[in-house]
Amino acid sequence: MNNQWFDVSRSGLGKQAEQYGKGRLVGELIQNALDEVGVTSIEVTLSLVPGRPMADLIVEDDSPEGFRDLSHAYTLFAESYKRANPEQRGQYNFGEKLVLAVCESASISTTKGTVIFDPNVGRTEKLRQKRERGSVFRGRIRMTREEYSGVVDYLNSLLLAESVVVTLNGKQLVPRNPIHTFEASLDTPVADDQGIMRIRVRKTFVSIHEVMPGETAFLYEMGLPIVETDDKWHVNIGQKVPLNRDRDNVRPAYLRAIRTTVLNEMHQLLTEQDANEVWVRQASSDSNCTSESIKKVLDLRFGEKRAAYDPTDPEANKTWVSKGGTIVYGSMLNKEEWKKAKEADAIKPAGKLCPTSKPFSDDPNAPTVTIISYDQWTDGMKNIVAYSKFLAFELMGVKVSVVIVDTKNNFLACYGPGELYLNIQRLGSHWFENGVNEEVDRLLIHEYGHQYSGDHLSEEYHEALCQLGAKIKRLSLEKPEEVKQFIE
Repeated sequence: MNNQWFDVSRSGLGKQAEQYGKGRLVGELIQNALDEVGVTSIEVTLSLVPGRPMADLIVEDDSPEGFRDLSHAYTLFAESYKRANPEQRGQYNFGEKLVLAVCESASISTTKGTVIFDPNVGRTEKLRQKRERGSVFRGRIRMTREEYSGVVDYLNSLLLAESVVVTLNGKQLVPRNPIHTFEASLDTPVADDQGIMRIRVRKTFVSIHEVMPGETAFLYEMGLPIVETDDKWHVNIGQKVPLNRDRDNVRPAYLRAIRTTVLNEMHQLLTEQDANEVWVRQASSDSNCTSESIKKVLDLRFGEKRAAYDPTDPEANKTWVSKGGTIVYGSMLNKEEWKKAKEADAIKPAGKLCPTSKPFSDDPNAPTVTIISYDQWTDGMKNIVAYSKFLAFELMGVKVSVVIVDTKNNFLACYGPGELYLNIQRLGSHWFENGVNEEVDRLLIHEYGHQYSGDHLSEEYHEALCQLGAKIKRLSLEKPEEVKQFIE
């Protein structure tokens, strides 16, 4: 009678192990060695077997204690002391078993004894064959030449600390220094007092590394690549990452949290191209994105001179563009990005930045408008008003009424069909007393252009100004005496 509830198919496990890639399998052995207390050296030897799609693999470390329990060499999901330590990678006792599943033969020798895995005999334990320190894995593993190259590339991608020397075929793998390191509070799985893994938030160090030519950016767990991100940098997390059971992916929310943390720390090093990448768009949409980060992203995407499209003041949008600014339309940012941008005061409506002059308002709190009565007009005012009426009729065939007002509202003059308002408080009394000159003609042409279009930036308005200017020239030539009466 078999006392075990389950049997495990080695060939079936081997097929699943193949999907990880051989580099990742070798990385599992290195990971186990790195987790051991006191390890300072890990030696990896890998050589292809001539004439066969096999390779001989040796991974040896100098940990003082070696395996704490020899049975962990062959027991899946054995209780691991590493589960309670968030700064150790292991938790399932799974790594060696994946490698063994793709081996033709293998052995593990450590301070507690030796286990030999023979294709004919099966598993043999030799408790008296002990090492003084450390552990060594030896195995003949299925491997093609292409897979061999993949293992070499994988091992060279490790983000190794200088405290542990790792060699491949006698050559040291070069440690890779981060360009920035910072502390962050992140989710990590840690065993509770019942040995059940629970997610909790814990402070840890995060390091940012350059992506070397030919590499793809990865999320790393304590130096080992685990999830391809295709972001700008490698991101190395200094504690257990909450991975799935296959240890090849993370929850979308966790990746988003990492990207947001990186953006907040590294936004000053982003380029214009970076600002439009998926990871930046995702991070800048997150509620934890800082004001400085969203401002930098918007600077890179739209320039520092930007404004939000203002449907309440269409002309302001065009005026802003004419001054070299950029209008940001609703579809250019998602809902969360707009929210962050407004919270950071990083983008204002065009109507706030360059409002179209509005001479009168329905707002009861708006500044009052005082009409200057005719009996208060100076001779200069009377002359300008008469010239304005003369010009309107001669240029446009329109009889206008002219009103002089005194108000703090931000306009010099305002024209509606048949009505012209002149604001003495903005124009100044000298404008009237200096007589008819180029300044007066310029203002009247500007205002009378609105007889044809209310939009300063429209083609119709531009054409109207050209026609009015040409008509003034003709008027001065055809009726010089009538024009002179207002000038002299």
